[in-house]
Amino acid sequence: MTRPNTTRAVVAALTATLLLAGCGGDDDHEADVSGDVGDVGDDGATDVEAGDVGHDGSDDADVSPDADVAPDADVDDTTPDVDDADTDDVEPDLPPPECESVEPPEPDAVDPEQRKFALTMFHFNVEYVIGGLEYVNPDTGELEPFLGLPFNVGWDNDRVEDYIIRDTLMPILELYDRHPTWRVTIEFQAYALEIMAQRHRDVLDLLRTLAQRGQVEVVSFHYAAQLFLGFPLEDQVRSLAATRQVFDENCVPLSGVVFNQEGQAGEGRQRLLVDEGYSIGVFPKNLWRYVRGETPWPVYSSEGGRLIVGPGGVDPESGIEVTWPFFDDGELRAVGGAGNPYTAPISPTDPARVAEYESQLEALEADGWKLTSIADYVHQVEGMGVEVRPAPPLLDGTWQPPSTESIHRWLGGRSQANVNDEEDNRVRSGNAVARMNVDATQVLRDAAAATGITDSAWDAELAEIWKALWHAQVSDASGVNPWRGEVLWCIALNEEVLARTAALRQEILSALGWDFVEVDLAARTALELDDLALPEPPDVTTPWFDVDVQAEGRTAEVTWFEGPDADEAVVVIRFSAGAACDGCDNRRLDVSFPWDATHLRYSPGLIEDEVREYSMESFTLSEGEAYLPLPNGLIGLTDGVWLIKDARTTHIAARIAPPDEHVRFIDAALRPETAPTWTFAVFRGTAEEALRRANRRNVDPIVYYSRTAD
Repeated sequence: MTRPNTTRAVVAALTATLLLAGCGGDDDHEADVSGDVGDVGDDGATDVEAGDVGHDGSDDADVSPDADVAPDADVDDTTPDVDDADTDDVEPDLPPPECESVEPPEPDAVDPEQRKFALTMFHFNVEYVIGGLEYVNPDTGELEPFLGLPFNVGWDNDRVEDYIIRDTLMPILELYDRHPTWRVTIEFQAYALEIMAQRHRDVLDLLRTLAQRGQVEVVSFHYAAQLFLGFPLEDQVRSLAATRQVFDENCVPLSGVVFNQEGQAGEGRQRLLVDEGYSIGVFPKNLWRYVRGETPWPVYSSEGGRLIVGPGGVDPESGIEVTWPFFDDGELRAVGGAGNPYTAPISPTDPARVAEYESQLEALEADGWKLTSIADYVHQVEGMGVEVRPAPPLLDGTWQPPSTESIHRWLGGRSQANVNDEEDNRVRSGNAVARMNVDATQVLRDAAAATGITDSAWDAELAEIWKALWHAQVSDASGVNPWRGEVLWCIALNEEVLARTAALRQEILSALGWDFVEVDLAARTALELDDLALPEPPDVTTPWFDVDVQAEGRTAEVTWFEGPDADEAVVVIRFSAGAACDGCDNRRLDVSFPWDATHLRYSPGLIEDEVREYSMESFTLSEGEAYLPLPNGLIGLTDGVWLIKDARTTHIAARIAPPDEHVRFIDAALRPETAPTWTFAVFRGTAEEALRRANRRNVDPIVYYSRTAD
């Protein structure tokens, strides 16, 4: 049944207000994501992540709905159902298809006369509302729906995923099936392909057909929608291996193009995509402008591969014209109004919206634009002899600065709507703790295998634990506007990962007969120990310099401790819980360290084997600042003085703003009752040694475990 139009309008307006609050502030923001034909030209697309108010999917998470809540239940007979008619005849246990090759088809022959290209990027995220539109409040045990709206009850994690596949993706695939000469780029995580294989085989069959005939360029660079720029390379390498396996098993060609969740981009992502056999990175336009400022060239060389900037036009001196009819969350195109997965119960497929977009593409084609894929575009441009210029220095970030302060919104930045729901540092430092234990358990399991102990159940469990970790690292547990259900879903996944790794380690240690073990993540070794010697507590030392702390409504105690040698010290900052106060912001912490502001010396995300150094004059910085994820924690303060944040306590983005002459760590997404402790190391020495120490602290520490009594 359909909810009365007046109620529908109220909810749509309320939610639209919420969503727009989370994506405003970009120069090119348009309320209509259709990309009107009349507006197509130098910058013919809306490229704001309008629907992203937050998102994992683990059935074992503690915050999953109660078993007695039927996932398809109608609430007071007014909740529209997801149309399941198309899936009635789909057999979920069908065997996977057989295929000889899953290589993408060859691009078109180069046409030197074709100079106008219409490119489209549909970014789908099946974890858009991770955990669904309801959750069990851990304090009360009560089921609470999103925004308190009763018709969201019953929309659990699986049901929202099904909505995204059927109501938002399938209509787009059907559109392109009607136009065999059109090409399109569609991006999603490998997990979405698994869901199609398990529950929506008709969607998968159509996707495979379109991909194998070269119409749909399927892009995927992660198993789940992870905030991978915030975590060590090992996590992403394993995620990519799982991604390739899922695509191979389902006979879907995997494109060499890379775009990804939140438009995460940077030099490390570009280098990794080349190392992993991809070829073309898409760098988001707003991040380009945030860092560089100039109009982009059609194609760049970068880290051994190719790089393009999108959406938007390119330098007219190239003789190439580019327009983007659509570059946004794919979930927004096929549903009406302000609809998106957060309004799934009242936002079914709108055929008029699909027809509108179809007409737009027909008009572009009639006007001489080639509707093609990104890989074919690069092939055409290079083939006609357009210069491939080297990319300038670039910084890590996401696709919607300045409104999201680049990656800060995911690592300490405050949302514009659900400000009481967030706990960025708890989620992300919890991810860091969880991933350390998963990787250590992997090393221990590999060590057991080296002794001849094999157990397929261990391998299967560890594979599932890695997947649970990637879900826990999903971007939408922090970010633009996560709601409480999403935050708690991923916190619960962190706890689940810790519990499962602990149980698995006990089994492995018992099989080995070891009581104590040292696991070295850098050497990838596990060493039996006779006992665990507890280290002596460090002595307090004299501060090397002043650390500025701003914490309204809180007390803050800054203590410097001796490090492992005279070249290193450790700074520990203990905050009290926030006291109620008039006119103050007790949700915000700001800790800053003096910086020479002349050079940026740091390790970009996914680069752990070098420190990159740039003059700050290399960057335009349209907002006068940039935020960096620092997964290994390292940033230079002056020549020879280095700061290393401890990601397991302080996984907050680092702000650099040259006039400020400080590196700042700002957590504006803190719940008042939280009393955090932040930890940093300060080191004097070479870049090479600073890098080794940063990696040892945050990427590949030495971890100790003991076996409990049998």
